[in-house]
This record gives sequence, structure tokens and C-alpha cells, in this order.
Amino acid sequence: MKAAEQQNYEPRKAPKQGRAMHTVDSILQATQKILSNEGYERASTNYIAEVAGVSIGSLYQYFPSKEAIVSSLVEKAVVEAAETLREELLSCMGLPLEESTPRMVRAILETRKENAFVFLRLPREIPRYRAVSKQLTTEKYLHTTIQSYYMQHRDRVGIEDMETAIFVTEQLVIGCIDAYLDNNSPKIDDETLVDHLSMAVLNYLAG
Repeated sequence: MKAAEQQNYEPRKAPKQGRAMHTVDSILQATQKILSNEGYERASTNYIAEVAGVSIGSLYQYFPSKEAIVSSLVEKAVVEAAETLREELLSCMGLPLEESTPRMVRAILETRKENAFVFLRLPREIPRYRAVSKQLTTEKYLHTTIQSYYMQHRDRVGIEDMETAIFVTEQLVIGCIDAYLDNNSPKIDDETLVDHLSMAVLNYLAG
């Protein structure tokens, strides 16, 4: 991404006070509503400000463009999902893999279901955001915690290269979940998906 384009995707400043944070949150919520219901082309900065109930001047105080708003929307969803998964990972540290694996698979399914618009629809429907989506992932935010989780269960992992094990399990779980949420999978329910994915992960990690 060129420097000028990258700057256009970045917010002007981060809100620090309660009122400012509320304004930014209203702008992000309005943007997601418009994108979901009316499409990207309809989401002009003037229309976003109108739906958010803020002045266009207030919007431009924080965002130079709608591209910057959408990028912030992606980042907010990814960070919040990552924090949810981090809490679940930490709570699973001392549990056996057979118990922690389905818990983690279920947590990933729930966070991606809740944020399907950002994780699935946005990069598919608006190609210019694919680069942003690739740079901002829950896996990148959680890499250190994920490493600690795997090292906690090192004696149960039969694969020598831990980084490879992490990469393969992440892609296996996220790829299957995204296909399931995108209706590109057999007609199964959430629990069946969790059970089968957990079995696949445990069998793979056993080496």
C-alpha cells in the first residue's frame, strides 16, 4: 500500500475522553449498519455522520475518509475478538488438550460468527480491504499467548516444529469455520463442527 493511501486509511487521532469515545463508537456502528444494509458505495462520510447523529466536522476530527473509518471498524472487531480468545486461552492453560481444544474451537466459532461481516463479507465484497484484513488478524494479536498455550501442552504434541503445528492448526480451524459460516460446507450444526474440528486438531497434534 502506498504511503498516501495508507495515510488515508488511518484515523486522524485516537479518542481519549468519554464523549469522544462515544462519538467514535457511534461513527463505527453507523458505518457497519450502512455497509451491512446498503453497501459500500452508499457509505459516504456525510451519510455516516447523519446516521451516527454527529456533525461532519466531528467525523473529520477523527477520520480523514470513509476508508479510515472502515479500517478502524476492522481493527476494533479484531482486537475485541482477540481479547475474548486470549481470556479463553488463559483459562485453558492448565486443562488437558482433550478438554481445552473443543473450548477453544467453540470460542473461535463464536467470535467469527459475531464478527462475520468484518471477517468474511468485507474482504470478499470490497477487495481493497483484503490487505487490511490480512494485516489485522486475531492470530497475529494472539501469537505469544498461543505459543505459551502450546508449550504448556508440549508433552502431548508429537510434532517437533511448534511453529508449523501452530500454523496448521490455526488454518485448519479458521478455514473450516469460515467455510461453515459462509455456507460452503455440508449441512451440519455448530456442535457437530466443534466435535469434528476438535478431533482433527487432536489427531494432528498427536503426530
